[in-house]
Amino acid sequence: MTKKNSEKQETQAQAGVDAPEVVEVEADEVAAEREGDTAANGAPEAIELDPAELLETIARLEAELAEANQQAAEVTEKSQRLAAEFQNSRRRQERQLAEQIERSSMHLIKRLLPAMDDFDLAFANVPEATDAEAAWIDGFRQIQRKLRQLLEEEGVTPIATEGAFDPTLHEAIASAPSDSVEPGHIIDTLRAGYQLKGHVLRPALVRVAM
Repeated sequence: MTKKNSEKQETQAQAGVDAPEVVEVEADEVAAEREGDTAANGAPEAIELDPAELLETIARLEAELAEANQQAAEVTEKSQRLAAEFQNSRRRQERQLAEQIERSSMHLIKRLLPAMDDFDLAFANVPEATDAEAAWIDGFRQIQRKLRQLLEEEGVTPIATEGAFDPTLHEAIASAPSDSVEPGHIIDTLRAGYQLKGHVLRPALVRVAM
């Protein structure tokens, strides 16, 4: 018992109070208890792994990783395929639209060609006219030039009818002997032919020397 505890008990005895029993705890016992608590609440005990279980876990994780990589590759491939299909579809739609516009343009141009024929026929048979009539005729010639310019801007060009007969560009509706034109060459043009960007809208009607 320590001196401090002995003095405390004597003071309590003199005051008439029953002093509680003082338990003296040795320092070694306290230290042992603290070491026990530290061992109980401190760092966890090391876990020993079975090598077979460790290998099995690694193999399972590798299999899961391989499956995840395969799924990611499939998703990427599918995305790329969808993107390619979308691009092809858009190009196909653009091509179809361009073809539709070209067909519509060609149809309209073909309907204008008879008007050009009428102008050509009319101006090929113009009689002598007075000054007033000549001015009126020049006005129609101006209309013809504007129409021809409009067709040229759309890519329409007349088919040449000089030289040898070409069955891909000309249509012979008559043949006749000629002293001035070689056989197989065009004598004259009966109706003009036209091309649209290299494609024959209609062949020229010609007469060929035989």
